[in-house]
Amino acid sequence: MGIFNFLAEHYRAGGWGMHLILIVMIFAVAIALERIWFIYIKSNVNADRFTREAINLIKQGKIEQAKALANRSDAALYRITRAALSQAGGSMYDIQDAVDEASLRELPRLERRTLFLGMLANAAVLSGLLGTITGLIKSFGALGGASAAEKTEMLSEGIAEAMNCTAFGLIVAIPSVVLHGVLVSKTQRLNSDIDSSLVPIVNALAELEGKV
Repeated sequence: MGIFNFLAEHYRAGGWGMHLILIVMIFAVAIALERIWFIYIKSNVNADRFTREAINLIKQGKIEQAKALANRSDAALYRITRAALSQAGGSMYDIQDAVDEASLRELPRLERRTLFLGMLANAAVLSGLLGTITGLIKSFGALGGASAAEKTEMLSEGIAEAMNCTAFGLIVAIPSVVLHGVLVSKTQRLNSDIDSSLVPIVNALAELEGKV
């Protein structure tokens, strides 16, 4: 219980600004967990192996088996490939049109809400700064007509509020910035994998025009 008492003490000392930062932290944690699950678990697939297997089946004319392969996951690459396979035997235009339509639907899901982490990091810093300013205002207010004992107490409370808000704001902001950068980088790699996989799949399907 020692660590919880320590944290609770500093949280109380930070004043009202800590509540604002806590709200920001709750949103940041929720978004980070959802994005980590979606990007690193649901959307993280072996694109190279899938592409090789899909192209091999397509070239053999085994479209149903290729569709079954694409149905094994709900990752963006699989879902877009399913759209391409739905046009197997059609023209390159039809296949590419299906891929483009599916991409417009699927790719934004990879980027959704990630940018909010950067915004929340800024909000945490600004909330901490606001709490710091109000704490300093309280400290300077102690220089008025209060007695010496009251001045000491008010100065102590004001400085504690300012420092705790600053620290809490940075504690929330730094991981949010780091996670934002990591998630953006992973999303870019996933987009690159999807692009490099879809080109040969579309080309392989285009070779089947009129044969399926």
